Amino acid sequence: MVRSLAILLLAIAPVIASAQRFDRMSVYATAGKSMTSWHGQADLESVNFEFGRALRKHYDVAFVAAPTNITQPVSWFGNAFGDGNEHVHAISGSLLVRRNWRRVYAELSSGPLWAEKRVPASTSRFNFISQGGAGFVLMPQGRFPLILGYRFAHISNGGYAPRNSGWNVSAIVIGTRIRTASFH
Repeated sequence: MVRSLAILLLAIAPVIASAQRFDRMSVYATAGKSMTSWHGQADLESVNFEFGRALRKHYDVAFVAAPTNITQPVSWFGNAFGDGNEHVHAISGSLLVRRNWRRVYAELSSGPLWAEKRVPASTSRFNFISQGGAGFVLMPQGRFPLILGYRFAHISNGGYAPRNSGWNVSAIVIGTRIRTASFH
């Protein structure tokens, strides 16, 4: 556990240190299900805290911290033997790049994810989460624009552990963006 936390902190430290000035913060919730595989199906719910800044006129870059709840089969074999599900708490830190149009956005993010139990079962507690998404921004010029979107996420350990299967998750995104002069 200590080794996994140390790896997570080392992985996200340069992102936090390189952020000179944040000019926006977003808070949004995601909820989704993985595709069903022989490992079964997982449910993911997270609250995302995004600290970002405009990179160019239509681009944002941000650091995202996301505590996540995962409900997954207890067994490597899914629910084939009636073992049931378990709840796993996890946290991820990702670097996000977003392209904005007037009321539409597209985004990509990736970073480490650490969980209190192995995700999926019998794999690894340390994983990576890579995501791509798109959505709409309602009231984009307002102080609190509303974000509605879709996100596809892939969670796996990238070969870090002997077993490297993962979850492919489709999720909805709902939240708001807060513009400020700066967060220091």
